[in-house]
Amino acid sequence: MSLGAHVDVADAPPVRAEGVVKRYGRRTVLDRVACSVPRGITGLVGPNGAGKSTLVRAILGLVRLAAGSVHVFGVDAAREPRAVRRLVGVVPEDECTVPGLAGVEMVRYAARLSGLPGTEALRRAHEVLDWCDAGQERYRAVETLSVGMRQKVAFAAAIVHDPPLVILDEPTNGLDPLERQAMLGRLTTLARDHGKTVLVSTHVLPDVQAICDRVIVMAAGRVRLEGSIAELTRPAVPQLELDAVGPLDACAEILARRGIEATRRDATTLLVTARSEDVVAAIWQAARESGVAVRGLAPVRRGFEDVFLEAIAEDSHAAA
Repeated sequence: MSLGAHVDVADAPPVRAEGVVKRYGRRTVLDRVACSVPRGITGLVGPNGAGKSTLVRAILGLVRLAAGSVHVFGVDAAREPRAVRRLVGVVPEDECTVPGLAGVEMVRYAARLSGLPGTEALRRAHEVLDWCDAGQERYRAVETLSVGMRQKVAFAAAIVHDPPLVILDEPTNGLDPLERQAMLGRLTTLARDHGKTVLVSTHVLPDVQAICDRVIVMAAGRVRLEGSIAELTRPAVPQLELDAVGPLDACAEILARRGIEATRRDATTLLVTARSEDVVAAIWQAARESGVAVRGLAPVRRGFEDVFLEAIAEDSHAAA
């Protein structure tokens, strides 16, 4: 299936928000939000009421902002919302299928709304549904389909017009483990093999870790963290985890004599502080001298859930 974009979006960043403020009455929902969505897969995470859905609406040009701007591939979302929506495919969290239509009819309808002529719209609908592994279920009325199949139809409708940017809100809600893995696989394929930019708004942090290159963490209408998963999970003091069998205490003592801090995590693991590039060679030397058999050596990473919870805790402390 060809999913290459038909617009010139090569040089412009997919999404850039600058100083975005949105208020409903006296309540500020987005408070000077500044963030960007580069190519690849970005996760948008935060607790309920963080402002994620409002930010997505701002990206689509569906809300009037009090201040700031959002550009999608260089197009101002406030001034040219229709042009932006031609560049974006959206799978909302709420039910978005059309009762009374078969799955393939709904996807064809979405293609027609995007400007494709009748025959081409039907061809594209079948092509995208094949890619989504919809099978013969596509001929059933959407209201009779399972949650997983309705999600496939909604996803196919979102990408049938070949948008360079795809936004999904809670895409794995209600899916069983196999369907969840299949959905995550499709998102990865869209980004890696077809060059699409994917923005996933979700509460499921393991999904973010599984597929996202970058993440935006929101709380109370503000961006609290933004960056790559690798950057955000890197500990403040770099450490290496030595998985080994043998006299680990002796190995730790040898490292300590060389000014390298090493502590036991458990019976087979040493955590070694890595403040310089020479530490790896020192570990191997200490292992040989102590008679330790090394099974693995890898950088220590913080869990993304811990990073997320710390960001939310900082927000609640600031509000207190």
